[in-house]
Amino acid sequence: MMKLNLFLFFIISIHTLAYSQEAPSSNEPLQSSLQIAVYDSPPFGFAYEDGEIGGLMVEIWQSIAEDLDWSYDFHLTDMDGLLNGLQSGQYDLALGAISITPKREKLVDFTHAVNPSGTGVAVAAHSSKSSFLKYWKPLLISLLELIGSLLIVLLISGTIVWWVEKRHNHHKQSEKNISRFADGLWWSAVTMTTVGYGDKVPNSNIGKILGIVWIFTSIILLSLFTANASAILNNSTTESFIDSEEDLRRHVVGAAHKSSGEEFLIREHIPYQSFPNVEAAIDAMLKGDIDCVVSNVPVLKYLNNSSYFEELIISSKLLLKNNMGIALPEESPIKETIDLILLEKISEARWQEAVYKYLGEE
Repeated sequence: MMKLNLFLFFIISIHTLAYSQEAPSSNEPLQSSLQIAVYDSPPFGFAYEDGEIGGLMVEIWQSIAEDLDWSYDFHLTDMDGLLNGLQSGQYDLALGAISITPKREKLVDFTHAVNPSGTGVAVAAHSSKSSFLKYWKPLLISLLELIGSLLIVLLISGTIVWWVEKRHNHHKQSEKNISRFADGLWWSAVTMTTVGYGDKVPNSNIGKILGIVWIFTSIILLSLFTANASAILNNSTTESFIDSEEDLRRHVVGAAHKSSGEEFLIREHIPYQSFPNVEAAIDAMLKGDIDCVVSNVPVLKYLNNSSYFEELIISSKLLLKNNMGIALPEESPIKETIDLILLEKISEARWQEAVYKYLGEE
């Protein structure tokens, strides 16, 4: 009986010791400062000139730590140092532009998604490529395709009316008769453009019915033509000429080492050049060494506005949608505590104001 009691005492002691090492409750401060890696990736994490660490993800963490009364130390690092540090136990968590990707999920854990993100393409606004190839060639091709479609419809309409009127007017002579093929095309063109000179008109009942149908059809066609032409002209001056996997395979591509852009290129088997960070990749692109940069779109937009002053054209078409999160070691005891408060923080107006402050969007 005594042996049984000793055994139970031993089991209870082990359980108590394990329980005492679990994560503190949300209102219990930690015994020591958390060691936090900050991925150097403006505007989500970076160092100001005076050395102070800031950024969008840093601000939301500071808000969480303030509520929990947790102390911490920041360590600015790259993605390699961040991932290795989390796996080795050097860091307790990591902040910055850390997209939640399948490859990273195998190495570390993540909190709930914090900020919607995506991988996209940036090209130089004034690259070594000629402006004709970048803007005017695709613009002219699109417009010619649109005009060609319109001319085909016009040709069909003119041919049908000429064929109907030729049979009806073969014994009548009048300058207004549609008696030749060219007359049918002329009538179809002036009717479509609503000019309506009246020098050529259908005389048969069938021809008049076809004329009414063509009048209403041409109004719709011209409206569609105007809308599509405006869209082509607008997009050709604001869109990147590289915005798909097929486009990337035909160009020299750059990406930051261990970035979400690099992971995407590796997964899609697209050749690329690796750079230490996204700024180095952009600089190489502006010098003409590469054609485009694949990276996190919010990061590209921030750098374009703050450092490169609109020297970049960023495609609005995402190659891949993903989310950002706070990274932690596997089975981190503080994950659940952070998650609970994080969900509250991202629903507050303070978070929306921070997003607008750094990204200019809500």
